[in-house]
Amino acid sequence: MLATTMRRAAQQGRRLMSDGLTAEGKIKSLPMVYIKGEEMTRYAAQLMLENWLEPHIDTSAWEFFDLSCAARDASNDQTLKDAVAAGAKIGAIFKEPTVTPSAEQVKEFGLSKPLPSPNGAMRRGWNGVTISRDTIHIDGVELGFKSPVLFERHAVGGEYGAGWKEVGKGRLITTYFPDKESFEDGEDAIIVDARILDNERNVAVVYHNPLDNVEALAHHFFSRTLKAGVTPYVVTKKTVFKWQEPFWAIHKKVFDENYKAKFLEKGLLENTGGELQHLISDAATMQIIRWTRGGFGMSAHNYDGDMLTDEVAQVHRSPGFITSNLVGVAADGSPVKFC
Repeated sequence: MLATTMRRAAQQGRRLMSDGLTAEGKIKSLPMVYIKGEEMTRYAAQLMLENWLEPHIDTSAWEFFDLSCAARDASNDQTLKDAVAAGAKIGAIFKEPTVTPSAEQVKEFGLSKPLPSPNGAMRRGWNGVTISRDTIHIDGVELGFKSPVLFERHAVGGEYGAGWKEVGKGRLITTYFPDKESFEDGEDAIIVDARILDNERNVAVVYHNPLDNVEALAHHFFSRTLKAGVTPYVVTKKTVFKWQEPFWAIHKKVFDENYKAKFLEKGLLENTGGELQHLISDAATMQIIRWTRGGFGMSAHNYDGDMLTDEVAQVHRSPGFITSNLVGVAADGSPVKFC
C-alpha cells in the first residue's frame, strides 16, 4: 500500500513538474544535505531510497554524509563538521536517527574514544532555536491523543553542553568574566557560585542556558499553537530552579503583548482562566498522561523538552508518530527548518 502511494505521488509530481524532469524522466530535486545514521533506521532508509525515491527522483544534487559511529571515529569527527558546514550553506537537511555511544557501545563498536552527541554540534552550527515535535494523526488509525499535541523544545543550553570534572575535597568557585577573550582576574569578574566540597569524590558540572533566542522561540510557539487552535502552556521548574524564571518571563511578555487577544478571541484560554498558564515540569509529566484528548501545546527548556516529548511519543503509541524538526535562523535572520 505504501509503495503504491509513493508511486502515485511520484507520477503526480511528474505531471506537476514536467519542466523539471531529467532525460530519464526523473523529477529534479533541489540541493539537500542527507545525513545517514545508525542501526535499523539506516537500513530501512536505504531501502526506501533505493526502491521508492531514486527510481523517480534525481538525487544528484544531494550531499550525503555518514554519521555512523564508525565513520565519525575514523574521521576524528571531521564528517560531522563537514555535515554541519554543508547544512549551514544549503539550508535543507534530512537526518536519520544517530547514536551517541555509551561506554559499552564504545567497546562493542571498537571505537578509539567516546563520541559526544552530534545533535548539539548541529544545533549550534545551524543557529538552532527550537525543536518542534508534534503528534502525527492518520485518518482511521486510533492512536494515543485524539487531537494534535504541539511541543517546542529549546534547542540549546542545559546539560547537553556541560563541562565536568571528577574532583575530591576542596573549594569550588565558578567565576564569570565579561571579557570572553581573557580569564585573568579583574575587577569585573563575578563569582557565580562558591562552595565547599566535603565528599572524597564529587563531580563538578558547569553549564549555562542562552536566553537571546527565547523570544524567537516564544513567537514560533505561539504562532503555531494559535494556527493549530490548541491551548499553550509553558513548562519549567522555576519554583526550585530560580534560574529558569527568565524563560517563563520572556514567554509571558511575548504572549501578553502579541498573542493574548487572539487566543481569547478564538476561545483557546477557556481552560486556563483567560491567561497563559505555567506548568511545573512535574505536573506536566502527569498531565501528558491524563490529557489524551490532546489539543494542547507545551514549550520547555532543552532537557525537560527532551524527556517530555519522549513521554508524548509513548502516549501516542510510538516515536514514529511524532515529528522532529529543528528550527534555526539563517544568516539573514530568516527561519530555517531542518527535518
